[in-house]
Amino acid sequence: MLVPRWFVLNKRRLGPVALAGALILLVVAGIWSFSGESQADMQKNFETAHQNTLSSRSFRFAVESKLLGENEFYSKVEGESAMPDKVHIKGTVLKTPVEFTQINDSTYIRDPFSGKWLSLQGNHLSKWELFMSELNPLSNFNFKDIPEIRYVGEEEVDGEKLLAYELKPNVENVFLENQFDDFNYKIWVSKSDLTIRKALIKASKAGDEKGGLEISIKLWDYNRSLRIDVPQESNVTTQ
Repeated sequence: MLVPRWFVLNKRRLGPVALAGALILLVVAGIWSFSGESQADMQKNFETAHQNTLSSRSFRFAVESKLLGENEFYSKVEGESAMPDKVHIKGTVLKTPVEFTQINDSTYIRDPFSGKWLSLQGNHLSKWELFMSELNPLSNFNFKDIPEIRYVGEEEVDGEKLLAYELKPNVENVFLENQFDDFNYKIWVSKSDLTIRKALIKASKAGDEKGGLEISIKLWDYNRSLRIDVPQESNVTTQ
């Protein structure tokens, strides 16, 4: 008589247990589904931010770069850019004060000793590989493709909550490609206008544990009316 009674008791308990199990499965499936959609949506947001950044008409920026293992910055500059052919930067490169203004195909360089401006006609300095990151920071976001990308959540940068991404792209930058073969990016994106606000780039060479390059980029004031003029003619010497 004990066996039938045990069997009946199990049947009574089976309903609630099965229901609880089904609910757990639904919750787990829902979380999995939500996470999958969220990650896809976040990656779509990055694609939009990437495109918005590259197609912006103007912006202000700050770029710092240094060789890994070195205590000194290779370059540290701030500037503004107005498409298609106007850019101005000021800072230091290789411990030397620099100030450049590019207007179309004319480059104006301030002599750090005399303070006078020198004009180089027909020179588009922003296309020089040596100053690519400083004069054209968006060149660091030219990618052939992005095999690995991951949304890592929201992070606070300079008092603003931003969307953070980690990616390993194949870059389309001749200077960087010739020097390095492994690139790791962390990029922070504004939630309000989906533009890139900050990027930290680490580049290294296979087999070289100490060598490498680190670039930090900040971008703001997108699509503002930025005025970049030719320096005062009275202070410009044509070379």
